Amino acid sequence: LKWKNTYMVKMEEWMHIISEMDAMVSMADFRYNHPEAEEAEFVSGSPEADTESDVSENAGIGSPEIVFEGKNLYHPFLGAKAVKNDFCIDDSNYYIVTGANMAGKSTFLRSLGINYILAMVGMPVFADTLRISRFRLFSSMRTSDDLSRGISYFNAELLRLKQLIAFCGHNVVGHDGQPLPTLIILDEILKGTNSADKLNGSRMFLEAISHKDVAGIIATHDLKLSEMADREPSRFHNYCFEIELGERVTYSYKVTPGVAKNQNATYLLRQILESGQA
Repeated sequence: LKWKNTYMVKMEEWMHIISEMDAMVSMADFRYNHPEAEEAEFVSGSPEADTESDVSENAGIGSPEIVFEGKNLYHPFLGAKAVKNDFCIDDSNYYIVTGANMAGKSTFLRSLGINYILAMVGMPVFADTLRISRFRLFSSMRTSDDLSRGISYFNAELLRLKQLIAFCGHNVVGHDGQPLPTLIILDEILKGTNSADKLNGSRMFLEAISHKDVAGIIATHDLKLSEMADREPSRFHNYCFEIELGERVTYSYKVTPGVAKNQNATYLLRQILESGQA
């Protein structure tokens, strides 16, 4: 009891120290196990501030605009078999990514997000070069229903988008006094509803959010959503993961400008039906 009374007040501090040490050990293991990873380069987003020395060592610097320039970037879980991609994100711009099922859209979005997070916590990244500024990140990649709470799949989507709008509406000021911009990464907006309603809702959402200090990358199967680039080509851009259909489906896993032309669901289903009949 004497020991308890003496040291109980220190337990919270001890737990914090142990947790921090555990995180440091994990980060050291990560660096040791991945010598192929490279250090990210941090920029302020302001040409004047970038002339200062050691900007890359100051991850806390404020950023008036989004800078994201990745070369040969890939997801760490894929290792040597990864297909690497170059990609740049401009401030207040939106990138609509189309492609067939299993073509690489979701993995690509995750690659962008996870490498940014790794860089921001001081870890090396999985790219030849990654030049980034400090900005806020909001992602919606995998929503799910919740029977215990009476939340349907579509309702979960709406709740996540509501969180996104609230997140974008809450200004966070950087060290230079400037509000930090936001990057949103969305994998299929409004999953769980019919195609026409989903397209109209997705278009409405993007038109509304585009008036905020936000940039976005949106993966979608709705090819008509790509028409937003025709209306406002200076801010909306189309990229795709194309496939080739022949005796079998060929996946390149390379992101290229444009809109996907080939889809594979009907093709693969036909193969299953034909093999079943045989």
